[in-house]
Amino acid sequence: MTVGTSVAFINGMESVLFCTHDPVLAKSLYGMLRQEGYRVEMADRLIMAMQMITGGDFSFVVLDPGPYGLSTEDSVRIMKSVSPGLPVIVVGKASPGAVNIEAPVDLEEFKEAVHAVHEISGREAENKEIKKDLLKKSRGAL
Repeated sequence: MTVGTSVAFINGMESVLFCTHDPVLAKSLYGMLRQEGYRVEMADRLIMAMQMITGGDFSFVVLDPGPYGLSTEDSVRIMKSVSPGLPVIVVGKASPGAVNIEAPVDLEEFKEAVHAVHEISGREAENKEIKKDLLKKSRGAL
């Protein structure tokens, strides 16, 4: 697993950004995300995650709040300011505006959270396409 770069790329896979400093957590959740069919990109620092969010197209973010110098709530708030529609799963500490999973992580509970945010992400992408189509049609009517 290489931090800060795409660790695997298969066409058609959705990307997930996993921000953690914990190698044990990274190993267990990375494997589960790959089994669920996601391409996983890793960041070990919050600033790196922010840069990747601005330059990437992620279905959702998994955030393990750590020694980043910010509260979990502030970390989520910053991520949402960079990409407002991006779902965030927070591991370990509750944060408003995110799906929260308690530590120690239950893999089935985590998998359910992944499926829930995947549905949210899919609906938002569908809504964006509908809005684009409506905008094109309205411009064509002018």
